[in-house]
Amino acid sequence: MQTDHAYGKSSSALILVAGLATAALGLALARGWEPGIEGEWVWRRNELPAHLWGALAAGGGLAGLGAILCHPGTWERMTRSRRAMAFALLLLLVFLLQLSLLNAVGVPWVAPGGTIISPNATTYFAVSLGVQSPRDWIAHYPEVLPTLPYHAATHPPGFVLLFWSVRKLTALMPSPPSTVLDVLVQLGDVLGMRLAPSDALAAITSALLIALIGALGLIPLHLLARSLAGRQTAICATCLAAAMPGLVLLGASPDLIVMTLAIGAMYRAYAGYRGDWASALLGGVIIAVGLFLSLAFALVGLWALIWAVLGIARSPHRAAAVRGVLSVALVAAAGFAAVYLALYLAAGYRPLAVAVQALSAHRGVTTIEAARTYWKWVLMNPVDCAIFAGIPAVVGACWSLPALRRAQHGRLASFLAAWLVLFVLLDLSGMVRGEVGRIWLFLLWPAGIAAGAAVSARADSGRATALLVLVQVAQALMMKGYLTMYSIL
Repeated sequence: MQTDHAYGKSSSALILVAGLATAALGLALARGWEPGIEGEWVWRRNELPAHLWGALAAGGGLAGLGAILCHPGTWERMTRSRRAMAFALLLLLVFLLQLSLLNAVGVPWVAPGGTIISPNATTYFAVSLGVQSPRDWIAHYPEVLPTLPYHAATHPPGFVLLFWSVRKLTALMPSPPSTVLDVLVQLGDVLGMRLAPSDALAAITSALLIALIGALGLIPLHLLARSLAGRQTAICATCLAAAMPGLVLLGASPDLIVMTLAIGAMYRAYAGYRGDWASALLGGVIIAVGLFLSLAFALVGLWALIWAVLGIARSPHRAAAVRGVLSVALVAAAGFAAVYLALYLAAGYRPLAVAVQALSAHRGVTTIEAARTYWKWVLMNPVDCAIFAGIPAVVGACWSLPALRRAQHGRLASFLAAWLVLFVLLDLSGMVRGEVGRIWLFLLWPAGIAAGAAVSARADSGRATALLVLVQVAQALMMKGYLTMYSIL
């Protein structure tokens, strides 16, 4: 375990800059700015009233908890059971914040359920309504792909099967009489799909499940940050990442599942490199599951590869480092292969054929979107990601640069450098132009970890964390009030 360094000066300048930058974003949103490139793609302005008191209460609780847990020495002195209870409370507050923001605009519970069923927001749930035999559907998925609507047509079958599974579970339960379910059934009629009350219940359940899975991503994030930089940095990073606008605003987006799997895979890969072979095997399984949901998960493998190369380059024992990396890769490959072998034997799933069809569909969409100006999006994509990662966290990440040059932060610096290389390459590729705050959500965790490194060594780390979390929550509330996160109709 790496030992945290001694506590230093205060964070007043960091808090001031983060507050001013966030206020500037709020002023721009209030004056009608829609993030994106006008005439090509923007996050549209919200015209509906937003009810944010519940979210403010949950966010205030999160900031207060951060002040206690991140006070110098507090987290290290707590017993394991007390740390577990405090972490559970932190996860609960994040989940409550997600639910409050999901229900802040529109009719409560109808809004998150409507997001799930709406083909305008995502097509996976709508496609799941037509799946009769999952085994046959998986076996013929390469042939089915070209007939599917956008979103589903560019992805493997994982998300559709997830919604199918939730629908089957809710169909086994008695549907309670509910006005909310009736409204969702009527919304389904408007959207051109016939829903049973159990399907409406499945839509709401799916939104809650996705939000919860997203919040649980804080567990592997904490474990990875602790392994790389020590307990104090880990708890500060976790509290800051807990208030990430993308995490709390996009609670009904399946991208949160990919987000949690991504940080889980990175933690397991590092634990495997440190000698935990079971973690290396599990890391391969996680990557296989991630690729069953989204082909973009291949970027997580690339991220790990870049990290390994940088780690080998800075290692004083390069031959041993190379052997360690190759050993982890072989064990992970075994876990990866086991998942796809099981899928092939059980349902005849052909991942390569699916990848060919999905990438072909993606190229078609990219061709349509090629009118979007390349260089404008090269500049705009990082701005979009910074907004959804949280302006305070990004300012904190920039603040951490001097500390990351110190020898004791070498492992953390390699991890963050690998992420930065991947992010720059991905941005310059022009593969995605617009909405990257959602699409690249699974790549935004490092901002919280880097900000945690900036705050954790400060003498006022508890106060600084609390204020940065509070400012980040305020940013999320402003975004919810001024911008439309999901378009249902």
